[in-house]
Amino acid sequence: MMTVPKLFWQRLASDWKYQYEAWKTAVDWVVALYIVIPFLGIFIYEYLGWWREMPSWLIYVNLNAFLGIVFMFTWLGTTRIFLEEADQLFLLQKKAWIHQLIKLCLGYTIGYNVLISTFLFLILAPFLLHYGVSPREIVWMTLFTIVFKTCMGIAKQFVELRFMGWIQNLVRTVLLIMAGVYWRQSVYYLMSHSVLYYVSLIVLSGVLVLLLFRRVTLRGTFFLDVVREKNARLRLVKLLLQNLGTYEKKPMFTRKRPLFFRSSNLLFKKRNPVNGLVEMFLKAESRDEKDVTAYFKMLGTSVVAMILFPADYGWLLWVVFSLMITGFIGVLWRAAMNNPFVCLFPWLSETKVPAARKSIFLMALPGQIFLGLVVAIRTQAWLGGLVMVPIAILIGYYSAKKVSLKS
Repeated sequence: MMTVPKLFWQRLASDWKYQYEAWKTAVDWVVALYIVIPFLGIFIYEYLGWWREMPSWLIYVNLNAFLGIVFMFTWLGTTRIFLEEADQLFLLQKKAWIHQLIKLCLGYTIGYNVLISTFLFLILAPFLLHYGVSPREIVWMTLFTIVFKTCMGIAKQFVELRFMGWIQNLVRTVLLIMAGVYWRQSVYYLMSHSVLYYVSLIVLSGVLVLLLFRRVTLRGTFFLDVVREKNARLRLVKLLLQNLGTYEKKPMFTRKRPLFFRSSNLLFKKRNPVNGLVEMFLKAESRDEKDVTAYFKMLGTSVVAMILFPADYGWLLWVVFSLMITGFIGVLWRAAMNNPFVCLFPWLSETKVPAARKSIFLMALPGQIFLGLVVAIRTQAWLGGLVMVPIAILIGYYSAKKVSLKS
């Protein structure tokens, strides 16, 4: 006889099996033998060495960098609700079953957060101890991270259920900023041995209880939960396909007027196949809300890293993140070129390569210049800021040229 716990464990096992099969397609025995296993061996050896002696490069990294890593860890991820489309035939009629299934899913999420948070702090423990964080403080920080990460996962779901489009992105951004301030202040209270940390943890635990109760009793979210669960289940497959440049069918665009290029004027006066392909790519990507959001997320993460690391390494980080932006745009270009509509036209390599170089350069340059201005403001090196613009153009051009040869 089928029961709710049995249904939950069946779907959990099915999900883990599906993720394993996806990993197995990407990591075959050759990759595992010559790359994954040696990498794990080297990592374990280095990790044990960190407990004996800290690496020399640690003197250039401050504690805020590791705290930033932990905060981004708390922000990532979601709360899994194992619902499927076919459940509307039976479960949708059994409210008690759905509520019990959601309770089990929330329990699984908390248990999962406990495991991965503990694993993260085991890895970071030697570094935190090096900065004077006591083992007791690491334990309390781990507990706070578990509660905080669970709250963030449920809170982001409420935002997705309540808001749509650019308003949702705006609310998520505000939530991210508020969560970052709350996280940093709570950690500061912990390390200063203040009783305010325990007050903060109690308040956060109370918020978690309210969020859990609200999530269980929330109604009218069945179909949105199904869509979110499908996206969560396919997240690994989607990542693998994007890295391979495989085309991913985009959802129907519902906005009547796009945010950019509303009048759809020509971008280049000179008309040729290269400019036509570049114009098509720039307009398509700038009108894709998902890709634009990912672009700004990368910029935001880069800015946070530049603030956390010492200012002396700002220009080095600028070069690194500039190359990362170029690589990200290269992935978008390969996906666009695999679009079934684009593949209908017999594009010659003499057209695709220059178009790729020009498209990647033009789309990556604004972000690269913006990050350079951030470094100039942080370091107060205004002369460097002036020199940064031509250097950004050169780095953007040659990195785009390199990426375009692989497109």
